[in-house]
Amino acid sequence: MATLFVLNVPEFEPLRLASASNPDIGVTELSHYTRIEAKGDLLLRRRDAGLGKAVWYGALTGGYLGTVVRFDDDELRISDD
Repeated sequence: MATLFVLNVPEFEPLRLASASNPDIGVTELSHYTRIEAKGDLLLRRRDAGLGKAVWYGALTGGYLGTVVRFDDDELRISDD
């Protein structure tokens, strides 16, 4: 599975909420992180979460599993290769 680990800090709460509202994405709360994962590619859009660019570009700081296929101002796509 393509997986993103997001730090449990208030700045990333909109990303966690937007991910949880997508039925194709699993969201699991861990102690200091949230695991966001999908079968196949994990696709997240900055606009859907309402994040500013500075916070958006910090989204990978918690780590990920898979290959980052795209990460720009609008979209983060992680492949589950």
